[in-house]
Amino acid sequence: MRPDPQPPKRPLSLGRLIGGLFLPLVVLAFGAAALLYHPDTPLPDPWNPTTPLDPMAEVTPLTHWKLSKAVSDPMLCWAALSASGTIYSTREDQNNSDSCHIRTPTRITRIDATRLNPVETRCEIALRWAMWDRHGVQTAARKHLGSSVTRVHHFGSYSCRKIAGSNRMSQHATANAIDISGFDLADGTKIRLRNDWDGPADKAAFLRDVRNSACSWFGLVLSPDYNAAHHDHFHMDQGRWGRCR
Repeated sequence: MRPDPQPPKRPLSLGRLIGGLFLPLVVLAFGAAALLYHPDTPLPDPWNPTTPLDPMAEVTPLTHWKLSKAVSDPMLCWAALSASGTIYSTREDQNNSDSCHIRTPTRITRIDATRLNPVETRCEIALRWAMWDRHGVQTAARKHLGSSVTRVHHFGSYSCRKIAGSNRMSQHATANAIDISGFDLADGTKIRLRNDWDGPADKAAFLRDVRNSACSWFGLVLSPDYNAAHHDHFHMDQGRWGRCR
């Protein structure tokens, strides 16, 4: 007796594969959501997407996502700025013209332990500056110079003007930029870009390290490597163009 013929095997189609995975994925998604929102979730805050940005916490793959969320809302931005130890006060929006204005104006006088001359800028710039100070500047100072930065020098943020040699308005015209010219350290060391970019090896290495770390927190960073107009400062902004040089 011949055995009964076996039915042909159906090929595994993409549709069948997706259909077979759908229910397990749904269960997994609901389980993950329950873990995240449960008050006893095992995820530490820096790794938990449901907790707000903590500028003082370790940097994780979620940090920049949390930062983008914080700067999209003035109240969240100011809350994060407070958590960073920044001393600041808020102001009413300045609307000098369509091309010259400040949204969410924020006057800062200190970033955690780092002192500075008062400057008025946008909350986003202030918060990104605080993140850079915490996770870039201080780390580089300890690494290359064995001390911490206690004062930062700047050329300001808001300035209703065009880009030098151009008809386009500068990012400074909307306080969407900050220019940094130097640093003072706790041990008395003074560092200025105009003198130290190509100066002693430890100072030059520090300045290049903080330039590179600024590129993690700002969309555009220009240094003395870019052109002669930036021989004495870092220009950092959140405009349309991205560059790190």
